[in-house]
This record gives sequence, C-alpha cells and structure tokens, in this order.
Amino acid sequence: MKRQEIGRVAMRAHMILLSDRGHSPSEIADLHDVSHPTVYKWIDRFDEEGPEGLYDREREGRPQVLGEESKEEIERLLAGNPTEEGQNATRWTATRIAKHLKRELDVDVHEDTVRDALKQMEYSWTRPRRELPTTDPEAYRKRLEAIVEAVTEAGPETSVLVEDETWIKRFPPLRRQWQPVGEQRPVRVPEANDEAALYGTLDLTSGETCVEAYEKGRSDYTIEYLESLLQQTKGQILLVWDQATWHTSNKVTEWIENTDRTEAYLLPVRSPETNPMEDLWRELKEQVAACLERSLGALLEICHEYFKAFSPKQALQTSGVFPN
Repeated sequence: MKRQEIGRVAMRAHMILLSDRGHSPSEIADLHDVSHPTVYKWIDRFDEEGPEGLYDREREGRPQVLGEESKEEIERLLAGNPTEEGQNATRWTATRIAKHLKRELDVDVHEDTVRDALKQMEYSWTRPRRELPTTDPEAYRKRLEAIVEAVTEAGPETSVLVEDETWIKRFPPLRRQWQPVGEQRPVRVPEANDEAALYGTLDLTSGETCVEAYEKGRSDYTIEYLESLLQQTKGQILLVWDQATWHTSNKVTEWIENTDRTEAYLLPVRSPETNPMEDLWRELKEQVAACLERSLGALLEICHEYFKAFSPKQALQTSGVFPN
C-alpha cells in the first residue's frame, strides 16, 4: 500500500471513530476538509463492509496525480481566497479546489487526489493566525520620546507610575508542570467563569506597587482607582498607561484635567511590551492562577497577598526596569 493511501485510510478510520464518539458529520467534515456526502459515504461503507471498506477501490477516468500546471494553479489559489475568484466562500477546501480545476483547466480530479497533492506540496489543514494592524513607527517613536522627556524632567517629589489592568478568571490557565509520564493531572473546570479586573501601578522610582480589584474595566472604576492613588501618594503624579477606552474616555479625561496633581501620558497603540506592568501580571498568573481552580474571592485574596510580599526591588527586577 502506498503512503498516500495509508494516510487516506487513517483519515477515514478517524472519521468512523469520531462518529462513534458522537461527533456530527458537519464537525467531522470541517475537521478533515471533506464534504458532508464524503463523511456519510465512509460511515455507510464501514457499516456495510467493516474496516475493509475503508480502502481505496480501483478508479477509472480520473488522474490520480496532478500535473505541474494544476499544482501551480493550486499555489496561486492558496495565496489568496475564494472571493478573489468570484466565489461566495472564504476558504479553499479540497472539494472547492477540485471543482475550480475542472472549471478553469478542464482537469477532472477527485478531492482525495487534490488532498494528496497538497500534502506533497507541504500544505496542511490548520488554523490561520490572527494579525494585528501594524503600528505607525513614527507615532510609536514620538509617544515614547514624549514619555521619556516627561520622566526625565520630573521633579524629585513626582511619582512616576505605569498603570495597567489584567483580568483574573476562575477558569485556570494551564501551564507545564511535573507529572508522571503518561499521565495528566486533571484540573477542575468551574461551573461559572467569574472574573474581576485588577487595576495596578508600579512606581518606577520607588518600586512600590498598588493593586486593587474592580468588577471590570470602566471609566468610573478608573476614576475611583485614581482617587485611591492620590490618597496614597504625595506630590505630583506622572501617569503612563495604554489607550484603553476607560483611560481615554471624556469622563476620565475631564477628571484628570480637573486634578492639578495628575498628568497622564498615553503609550503607543498596541504596544504592551512598553508597559512594565505587563511583566508583573504575567508573573502573577504563573504563580497564583495556573493549574488550580479556586473561588474568585480566594483568587483575589491571594493576588493581593502576592503583591504585598513583593519587595520594591523584586518588582523593579521582575518588570525589567532594573537588571537582575
């Protein structure tokens, strides 16, 4: 048996397994990039003939190998999407490619042959990745320069605070840990994925942190947190934060303008790497939230305890402000 046929038989066997475990034909078709009739065809053949029915039968009339012209056309298609060819679809499936080859090149080929050719051409049926819009490098530079200039000119009594929020959820993130070989320790999934927003600041001069929990990120909670910062600090506050809507809203902007002790600077858009608080949040979640389901109250309590135990030197080192 050729390698291609072994792959096809394995795929068909997996279809049968998924069907036996309760997956719908639609789910199976999407997973394997096949049509719904194809799924029904192999389930029916397995029911009638057993495992022997999953092997290829002799085919007549259709080529089992695609020529170079067809492969070049496939590569051209996969560089774009079906809408560019006037089709009301967003993905090139093997079935859709086979129909295109028949229509445009008069090459009558089975979808399995297309699928084999794609694998030989080093394509795989996988999810794409999301891509954020690019950041304007000039705007990025100007914002950072303005922040650096403001920090440099800040007086000795000024608190230079970087601020950020993170979300603590009961649904625990899974991270690598030591477990017996061949075993995975179960982590209980909570009945409800309750969450809360942690507002936090790091003082770049003293290393002091201030973390408080709120229901969500919202303008009124932002103002409440800023008022708390005013009570805990003396002198001027130079505040550096991102462009979240609850930072830039009219309500928050007006509050800052009417508070003579606070001056705010916005970080470049989509640039979490410029905010040292991001590193503190990442370390927090690695230490207290991963791989263990707890109540939201218990999570928030342990988060506060974590930061209370954090020395200013540790905070500045973890955030990358000071070298270790």
